[in-house]
Amino acid sequence: MTQILIVEDNGDYAADMAEFLLGLDHQVEVATSAGEMWAALTRNPHAVVVLDLGLPDEDGFNVIPRMRQLYPEIGLLVLTGRVAFDSRILGLRLGADHYLTKPIKFPELAAHIEALDRRMRPHSQEPSPAVSKWTLKVTARQLEVMGVSIDLTEKECNFLHLLTMNTRPVPRQVIVARMGGEDPDASRRVDMLVYRLRKKARLGLGQDLPLRSAYGEGYSLSAGFYLAS
Repeated sequence: MTQILIVEDNGDYAADMAEFLLGLDHQVEVATSAGEMWAALTRNPHAVVVLDLGLPDEDGFNVIPRMRQLYPEIGLLVLTGRVAFDSRILGLRLGADHYLTKPIKFPELAAHIEALDRRMRPHSQEPSPAVSKWTLKVTARQLEVMGVSIDLTEKECNFLHLLTMNTRPVPRQVIVARMGGEDPDASRRVDMLVYRLRKKARLGLGQDLPLRSAYGEGYSLSAGFYLAS
């Protein structure tokens, strides 16, 4: 699991990227400007930053050397539409560890992130995390872990309830049908629901939701859930 900060002003693209990386059990935060990025770096530790160069408030080429000075331990991966050879050379010379250009397939991006994190991570044995017990309270529409709970919307509760009732990944088309299959935007609504649910769990419960995105199959839970009425 890698702590990743995505710095990208295209909200839809950032959400899709975050959703894919969250499905690989990474911790992901999104910033849409350089200002948000600096605030996020001050607020939380991150192992890898995925940086778009075309930010609304500061050019990425100005960000790179400053980040190298302030956070030398962070892995810096540039992901940009600037494909010119001179831009690539400049980005690497300023301090980027990787310089990738759009469009890129997210599995390839994830491989670069994981390789970079392995190289940047101290060679020490991490302690095994404590096993968390998750409880879904269907009637109250609440999700609880380690004595802390958050309120869920009806769709969020129904989504988690559906996953708890299946030991294998639930196909996307089944989830879409449960959420209103006649809506042409239903598939997109599922993605946004998952993104918001992960964020709600991280902020409200202090833990990552044990939810896996099985590529080409659907969604499943990677930990056992207790059901309560």
